[in-house]
Amino acid sequence: MISKVGKVTERQFSAIIINTVLGVGILTLPRAAVSFTDQGGIISVILAVLIFLINLLIIIKLGLRFPDKTIFEYLQIILGNIIGRVIGLCIIIYWLFSSAFVVRIFSELIVTAILPKTPLEVIMIIMLLLVTYLSYKDIQVLGRINELYVFIVFIPVLILVTLSFKRGNVVHLFPLFQGHSIVNILKSTVKSYSSFLGFEIAAILVPFITTKKLAIEYGIKGWILPSFLSLIIVIASISVFGAFELKNLIWPTFELVKTTKFFALIFERLEVAFIITWVIAIFTTVSNLLFGSVLGISQILNLQTHRTFVLPLLPMLYLIALIPRNAYDVFNLMDIISIIGLIITTILPSLLLILASFTGKGGKNIHEENS
Repeated sequence: MISKVGKVTERQFSAIIINTVLGVGILTLPRAAVSFTDQGGIISVILAVLIFLINLLIIIKLGLRFPDKTIFEYLQIILGNIIGRVIGLCIIIYWLFSSAFVVRIFSELIVTAILPKTPLEVIMIIMLLLVTYLSYKDIQVLGRINELYVFIVFIPVLILVTLSFKRGNVVHLFPLFQGHSIVNILKSTVKSYSSFLGFEIAAILVPFITTKKLAIEYGIKGWILPSFLSLIIVIASISVFGAFELKNLIWPTFELVKTTKFFALIFERLEVAFIITWVIAIFTTVSNLLFGSVLGISQILNLQTHRTFVLPLLPMLYLIALIPRNAYDVFNLMDIISIIGLIITTILPSLLLILASFTGKGGKNIHEENS
């Protein structure tokens, strides 16, 4: 299977992680961060990115024990064929629902912000057709696209968000700790952490990396950019709007960009530039998750190619995206999906690594062999 799907470079490995994380999460993270702790949301985001890093490293370390296997394959080795396939199927369902709801949120914002007369379904179908086309390709094509787009997404968003600081008020950022219980900080941390879900895509990438001993190094690089950008976005949003107002904004990051003015730029409306950049971010996020899903299905069913289920999943994604009645329903369903994501990215990898270590399944970690 690996030889038929292709390989990715270490930089492409980082880029896929970055682009998968930088999807819908950056739009809603400021609201999630202040949901229980007001200004203390900054602390919650810092804790969330640290948990993100720890779980990412566990996933990579687990993958390095099975250097020629994806998570769908070593699940069966560690837990047995039946249980391994069932859990693998759960991961696929989680990715498919996440992809569908990301497309729905993307379409909701496009219709609300710039194309109010365009039917929501049209935007959804166009995006689904685009991601289906990319997911049909081999992983090296996916890697090249992600590598090309990563800075096209990161740099413009960073510039636009940084410009918003001139409207900020440092008073809104303090006090960070006053009046916040440990329970509320943990609640905000969990809610903030859900904005980084998608990094678990690394669980299918490790066997395709050309130089596996660099996986951890480039995994960390894949963590740095989205973590830094997310922290900047949260600080800027709190400083401009204040924690109380942030709780009432549906798209806080988009609203942040809308309030920013910089007359030297070509665009009078900076949100247009943001939307263009965000389209690319959503395209890569959904493409990566859909590729992971079809690859997982092909490995669970022992198929020769991942392409078999790409087109059949298209109408399924469309129907799933139509389930919510409005944006609020989407966010409520995403909260449920995030709980599943929390289990998949936190509990499952740690449990698998412990079981593999105690049972001696899998080879030695690449780094252990080199030490």
